[in-house]
Amino acid sequence: MRVAEIARLTGTTVRTVRYYHHLGLLPVPEERGGWRDYDLSHVARLSRIRWLVQAGVPLKSIGGILDSPAVAAAPAGAAVIEDLSEALTAVVEHLAETTRQRDMLASLLARARDGLTVSPMPPRMVAFFDRLEAASPDERTRAAVRRERDLVDVACYGGRMPPEAEYLFPGPDDGEDDGALAAYGQDTENLTDTQVEERAAQNIARFERVLGPQRCRELATQVDMSAIRSLFQLIAAAEPAYARVAEAMEPLLAKTIARWSTTP
Repeated sequence: MRVAEIARLTGTTVRTVRYYHHLGLLPVPEERGGWRDYDLSHVARLSRIRWLVQAGVPLKSIGGILDSPAVAAAPAGAAVIEDLSEALTAVVEHLAETTRQRDMLASLLARARDGLTVSPMPPRMVAFFDRLEAASPDERTRAAVRRERDLVDVACYGGRMPPEAEYLFPGPDDGEDDGALAAYGQDTENLTDTQVEERAAQNIARFERVLGPQRCRELATQVDMSAIRSLFQLIAAAEPAYARVAEAMEPLLAKTIARWSTTP
């Protein structure tokens, strides 16, 4: 048979058949009347190649697997087992990555259907920034909301936002939006040292109000202080305007968490 026929029989393409010839996986048949004449042995060999490819075995390993006299015999059998083990590991890793992508896409689709901005942030954070940006009374406040949103986005994308931080962002019924907007409207860069300390204390107090006593105690036993330090370092490096407030907040938050953890 001709190359087009063997390609059709095995569900592949003429180009792929010729590529396997180039790699040495499939023997090149003799020519008859100016055409390469394939027989059943070529069909069987190509079918086995396609079967292994569909199983996820790399092309570089297929020749050794097909030409091995017996899987159980050493040393050829050991090489086949190693190749198949590596192929299986690669497929499992790919499956895990595909599953992660599926879950992310499902989450993003759900947010889009709910009218939320698509973002790596948890939905509660996204809803908070969407709400405050829409309610900002002026461009200065709106710009400050967007800056902090970008900062949180970067932290979430880079895995530097502790999972517990989602609960620190007020919901629409917590009564914190007006105070948060007023804080965003301040000129952060020109705050006095006293105002910086006040701003840090206000933020911590808002966290406690939003969380409530029970959740404060629960989170205090779960939070990773190294993750919090990493987050504050990111804030200081990425947004100098917040650096002073972040510097004041970090030790204050650490003391508050320590207090939560010992409160009955």
